[in-house]
Order: sequence, then C-alpha cells, then structure tokens
Amino acid sequence: MAATPTLAVAAALVLLLASGPATAAPDHRCLSGGRDNTIHLEWRWLDDGRADVRYAGHSERLPLRRVSEQTTVLDEDRPYQFDTVWEERVDGRINGHYTLSTQGARIYSFSYVRARDGRRTDFDEDVNAFQDDGCHW
Repeated sequence: MAATPTLAVAAALVLLLASGPATAAPDHRCLSGGRDNTIHLEWRWLDDGRADVRYAGHSERLPLRRVSEQTTVLDEDRPYQFDTVWEERVDGRINGHYTLSTQGARIYSFSYVRARDGRRTDFDEDVNAFQDDGCHW
C-alpha cells in the first residue's frame, strides 16, 4: 500500500529536521546586585561570540559588544581566566560597560559602570533564579 501524500510529507519533514544542525540554547547566567541585591539581570553569551543582557521586568534585550579580552593562565591544570569588557549602547550612544571575569563555568566578578556618571554596580551570580529557559525572579 502506498503512503498517502500527507504521510509522505510528514516523513520527509521529520527526516529534514533530524538531519539539520542542532542549535544549542545560548549560555546564560542570572545575576543580582545593587543596594540589597534589588537589581536583577540575565546575561547571555550567544553562539556567534556576542552577548546581550536583559533586566528583570523588561522584555527587551540590550545587545553588547566585546571591546577587550584578556586571557590568563593561572595554573596549567585549570581553565583559563577570561577578563572581558562589554560595551552597552542605547540609541547609538555608549550607555555603560560591563566587566566580567570568568574561569570555566564560574563568574568570579561582574560589574556595570554607567557612562553618564561613572556609577559602578557590582553583581553576584543568583543561582536560585536560574532556569533552563532563562532567569526567574
């Protein structure tokens, strides 16, 4: 018995989807900072080397551009330490900079400096807010 056209199309679609490259979800971290840890943000590393940030209570993501990266070998048996600075632009103007220090999957320091007045806000990783689909506060 021949397959119906609908069944044949469905089978072809399944094969096409199964053969395509798998795309991993962006790596993200949840961070809280400021006075009494009341500022919450979700940081994402994107597959193409870029990053973005989304603050709690906002749906928009702010694209970031890496402006510097320094790599340090602390111990040959340990992951490298990466110290990066990311630029945040809003309406074409620099709004601030994020400074991030990581080693392996760990964030050792994370801060934001607002361009307008140089005000610095330090953040810590908020593992309680982490969910596979993003940060939940």
